[in-house]
Order: sequence, then structure tokens, then C-alpha cells
Amino acid sequence: MKLSLVLRNKKNALKLSTKSLESFIERIKTDTKDGAVARRRRQLGYGDHIIGYDSQYPSHLIYPSAVFEKDDNDNLRMKTFNGVVALTIEGLENQTDIDAVKRTAQILHYTLAAFVGPSGREVIILVRIAKAEGVSPAITQPYSEITHAYSQISGTYLTEEEADALCQEGHRMAAAIYQAIMPKPILKELVSVRSCFRMPLDPEPYYNPKALALPVRESGGQVHDSLTNQQNFSTSPLDSPSEDSDISQQAQQLIDFLNQRYQFRYNTIMGYTEYKDNDYRYMDWTPVDDRTLKGMTMKVRLGGIDARDNDVRRYVQSNMIRPFNPIGDYLWAQYYKWDGKDHIRKLARTVPNRNPHWEDWFYTWFLGMVRQWQVNNLAKYGNQAVPLLISTQGWNKTTFCEQLLPPELRFGYTGNLQMEDKKQVLQQMAQMLLINLDEFNQISPRTQQGFLKNIITLSSVKIKRPYGRHVEDFPRRASFIATTNQADVLADPSGNRRFLGVELTGPIDVSTPPNYEQLYAQAMRALHQHEPYYFGPAETQEIMEWNRKFSLKTAAEQFFLDYFEPARNEQEGEWMSASAILAYLKNEVGVSLLKSPSVPAFGRKLSAIPGMQKRVTSINTFYLVRKIR
Repeated sequence: MKLSLVLRNKKNALKLSTKSLESFIERIKTDTKDGAVARRRRQLGYGDHIIGYDSQYPSHLIYPSAVFEKDDNDNLRMKTFNGVVALTIEGLENQTDIDAVKRTAQILHYTLAAFVGPSGREVIILVRIAKAEGVSPAITQPYSEITHAYSQISGTYLTEEEADALCQEGHRMAAAIYQAIMPKPILKELVSVRSCFRMPLDPEPYYNPKALALPVRESGGQVHDSLTNQQNFSTSPLDSPSEDSDISQQAQQLIDFLNQRYQFRYNTIMGYTEYKDNDYRYMDWTPVDDRTLKGMTMKVRLGGIDARDNDVRRYVQSNMIRPFNPIGDYLWAQYYKWDGKDHIRKLARTVPNRNPHWEDWFYTWFLGMVRQWQVNNLAKYGNQAVPLLISTQGWNKTTFCEQLLPPELRFGYTGNLQMEDKKQVLQQMAQMLLINLDEFNQISPRTQQGFLKNIITLSSVKIKRPYGRHVEDFPRRASFIATTNQADVLADPSGNRRFLGVELTGPIDVSTPPNYEQLYAQAMRALHQHEPYYFGPAETQEIMEWNRKFSLKTAAEQFFLDYFEPARNEQEGEWMSASAILAYLKNEVGVSLLKSPSVPAFGRKLSAIPGMQKRVTSINTFYLVRKIR
């Protein structure tokens, strides 16, 4: 999708350019080189001199609804209709108001983008729209070609008048939907395909390239019927206006009945509709299952409305139900509550251990977990760190893991991951928030080095919904934590950097629940201030060095340490290949005890031994070792 940028210079000459929406979003994160947007905002504070100022210092006008071209007389002419309208919320007094509007805009899945407008005191929301019949407005040709195009391909092209009408109705419907949840009023304005705004500036704009289109129905004949009338050469007597009206009234009665008795919301994380029965004041939000749908249908019919299960299901499972993001709602509700104290490291200190880096490692991992909950399909990396709690049984490791999530988000915790069921693993990575790899020592070395290593690094997962027809791409939300009763559990030398090993010296104190409000307020503020939520090269090296004590040593590696050690120089040692070292060990201890690994795998183990020097030639890889027996 492209936007039009129009500039009339001091001589009133028209300059027209286009920019992709992705590039535009990146562009508005910073001001121009001469600070034009900030300067204009300062001018706005001086009074009523902005009109003369804009004439003296012209700035770009942004047309979000269409791409324009210039005709021979330097006039703008619509070339492509984007199917986008802009809502404006003005009168925002401070950053708190701005953030509240932007957060609210993200709730609805029709929001394509939301950013601070040109004055700095408004938020502009770009909303996708499309005709309810499913006809998506597309390319509009020069007027000389429109008549011919309509006679050949019905519904392919729009005139500018038709696009204007669609924008007007789309804006009216979008304003009604968004105003219901907005903390501030939406500006009432006469919109058209030529509606525009001046260049904005927002360091943190919201952008969702996968936003859905709001279905816009024709209202009062405003939207021209030329997109559909070409297909309706005759009208069936069964499709009389009176019958259509009856059906519409019945549908509206059904919707009104349900909304009077229930509250509905669509849980965007879990992928299902939830409800509350208004007759039960203290009822929690509950998923709408088949049994519930049948009960609702019976109440509808007892209320005198002729409806079937499918009628109720069609509404309850439609995009007319407001979307709800339990993660976003919870996190942003805590944002301004932080008291300035370090609650995350305080929580880490409830885990007694001798790891000098533990508090800082846990802090970074915790930020990474919260960040992971907010990612989208465009993220390049997932949270690759995994705290590994090591102790005997009964020291509250599992309870500590469970208590990391607040009660409002506890639905997103699981400690029952079946690694052999890869489909289930991927589904839980998309739906869960924290996965505890309980009894980590039971995960085989082969799985550690293969499947587990791969999924820890994923930023998104490709899965097929139940009863779905195709594979879809979902953002990965889950982070990992692990517990084990054995210290030597890490089987992948190159993957050990992903685990934050901590050996407990006593039971974890879980007697007092964490202060969730402060924990997540601190995390949100830290992320907003761009604190790192991942480990740099120096920290990664520290992690790898620390984790050597937790590495799983094969029989061959243990026998090697019995018979060899890394040599410091050639005078005290000799260069030997991995195969030669294995042959020597077989001769000394026997094949049955050695349980000989493959030569390449043994070579990787040798390379990971501290102080080991190796030399790579065109024939083989040699290691400088000294025999100690």
C-alpha cells in the first residue's frame, strides 16, 4: 500500500510523491533535518499565526485514502484507492492522554496504524475498510477508461465519487465503533478520498500490516451500486424488499436480545469468544462452547425469536464481537504505577544460590519475557534465554515458576509440555505466556540439540488451526523456564549459552506472592526506556563459562579427562585427531565401556573443553593434548 505526499511550495507549484506505508511509518519516527515538524508545533503555541506560517513554510500533506497522480493541468487525480480512512482524536493535553488513545486503538483489529498527529496534541488512526459484500476497491483508471472498464469487468474500478461515498460511510461506521471505547471524542468531519493531514511526528507509532478490513454496508444510497448491479440483471421474486427487511429485523432482534443478557468479547490470544451472563454478577469471563451456544439458543427461542443454533453461533463467532487482548490490557494498566524500586531483582533474590550474575540475568530474562508477549509476526527474534533452576525435590521450583505470572494471566502458564508432540508444542508457544520445561533432565540430548534448540529461537510459529484448511503464521508469545533435579543436564555445547543455570543452596521463599503490579510496571517502564532485554556478547560468554559445570559429559568425554588433558605447548603435548584419541581410549578401556560416539560429535566435545588448542588442516582437525596416564 502506498500513500500520496503532496507539497505546494512558496510559488504554489505542486510536487507529488508516493511512499509505501511501511516507509512512511519509519519516516515519521524522526523529524526532518531542520526540525520542521517540531518548529511548527512550537508555532501553534503562539496563537493564531499558523495560516501565515504554513504559507511561508509549506509542509507535506499526507493523503492516506488513495494514491494520486497529476493530470496535464497539474491537478490531482485518483489513481488507486487504498480502502483506508483516518480518524482524528484531538485535544490531548499530555502524553498520558496520547498513550491512552494509542493503546485503545490497538484493541480493535481494524486499526492499520495509530500515531501522534502534526500538532502533537492529536492522534490519527488509520482504519481499513472494504465493502461488506467482499468487493475490495482497487485500481481506478483515468476517466476516459472507466466506462470501458465497467463494461468489461464489473466491480473492478471505482470512480472518485464512489470512493468518496465509501469513505464517508466507512468513516461514520468506524467512528461509531471506535468512539465506544475511546477515552476522548473523535473529531466529526466531512471526509472524502482527498482528506489529508500534515506531516506527523511520532517516535513510537503503532503499525499492524495484518489489520482486518471493516465491512462497510451501503447506507442511504450513498455508496454507488455500480460494483454489484452489473451482476444482477434480474431480481428474483423471492428476494423482495419486504422479505429482506423481515430478515434484517429478525437478525437485529437476535443481536439485541443476546447483548441485553450477555457480555461478549473475543479473546485475541486464545482465539475464542468469551461471555458473561448479566444475571450472575460475579461470574468470570468464560469461553463460549457448544453447550453454552445451545443454552443461548433456547433462551432466544423462549424469548419469542425464531432462531437456530447456527444463527446464534454466526453472531457470537463473528467479528462484530469486540476484540480483547488480555495481555495488552493488563500490561498497559500497570505502566504508570511503578514506584521506582527494583522489584524484579528483589524477586530474583528469593532464589538462594551462589551465581554472582543471577540477579542481572533474571532481570534481563524477565524483560525479554514481557517483551515477547508484545511481539507481532514482524519480530525477527524470540526470547532465547531460559532460566534453569537446579536443586533436589521439594525446594519450590515449580511454585516459583507458577507465581511469575499474575492471576489475570495465569491462563498462560503450563508445565505440561509434551516435547514429542511437535504440533502441540508450537500451538502452546503461540497461546501460552510461560512454559516450564519441568524435569528438564528427561529431555533427551538429541531433542536438546535439535527440536528444542530450534523452537527456543523462533519468533513466530506456523500452525494450522483446529478444522483449519491452511497453515497460518502466528507470533510466538511464550518464553521458557526450566527445572531439574540433576546438575549435569545440558547436552548441547553450542546451545548452552541459552540457559541461565542456577544451582539452589536452599528452598525458594514462596511464602509471599510477588507484587505483580510493581513487577510489570517496572518491566514496562524499562522496555519503554529501551533497556536491553537480550544478552550481549560479553554476557553470553559469561553464561557459557558458567554453564560448563552443568554440561552433560558422555562416557568418551569422561574417559578422555581420565587419560588426557589440554597441553599448553608442543613440548609437553602432541597433536592428535579425534579419531586417534578415540582409538587410544578404546584400547585402554574397551569398546563396551567407552560407548563410542561418532567422531564429529566427539570432536565438538573436545573443542568445548577449556584451554583446548586445535589446528585445522585440509586433511583433518588436530588437538594439542598431553597424556596423563
